Amino acid sequence: MENNTGRIAGTEQILKTAFAYWNKTLLYQIIYSLIYFIVFFIGYVYLFKYFGLWDEFAKYSDLVRTDLPAFNQKMEEIARLPQARNFGLGFFFLLAFINPLNVGLYRIYRKIDLGEQLELNDLFAGYRGWDFFKFFGFYLFWIIIFGYANATIVLGVVWIFVTLFSVPLLYFRSVNTFEGIKLSTTGLGRKFTVVLTCVLVATLFSLSGLLLFGFGFLLTFPFWHAMIYALYQNIYKEVE
Repeated sequence: MENNTGRIAGTEQILKTAFAYWNKTLLYQIIYSLIYFIVFFIGYVYLFKYFGLWDEFAKYSDLVRTDLPAFNQKMEEIARLPQARNFGLGFFFLLAFINPLNVGLYRIYRKIDLGEQLELNDLFAGYRGWDFFKFFGFYLFWIIIFGYANATIVLGVVWIFVTLFSVPLLYFRSVNTFEGIKLSTTGLGRKFTVVLTCVLVATLFSLSGLLLFGFGFLLTFPFWHAMIYALYQNIYKEVE
């Protein structure tokens, strides 16, 4: 499918569209967030215990109250242990396993565009058949690169932007990872200022739920994906 090179809507229109997707799917957003964070925390604690870091941490937990500098020094020593590096690798795999859940939100937004009936099972679109391995591999690759790039912060932000549309491109156009990054970069360049403004709004709104006693984050956290889809649909014009 070729890109439609028609006029890209302005920031205000894209923001309205993103909020419309989000508002129409609040129940699915909550379910998505609950699944995401439950699996994340269970997986994190399991890995922390499995690699023996829980016991290492417990040895020095009293220092938090009595000698914080000494505690920080011990944490630095623990971070250099082989099991800490193994934990870091396991953590990458955990994130790569959870994030195909994002694909389900894009499927739900597309079904809204097409006027189709939404189903709870749509949330698990990224785990069906070969798609799971495709998205698991992409997210593992993405997280590893981001882990190194984020050491300079600026490169981490650049990596986020150049891959902004990669996942919907992989899902809707069945391209491979590198084709997706190339098309994502091309789309980004079509109207970078609009994309930048929308991404900043999405970031602030997604994090705003933390101010509502933390529980609001379950609602606002998925808004990031509604914004990405609104931008994607407007730039690539796949559904009129």
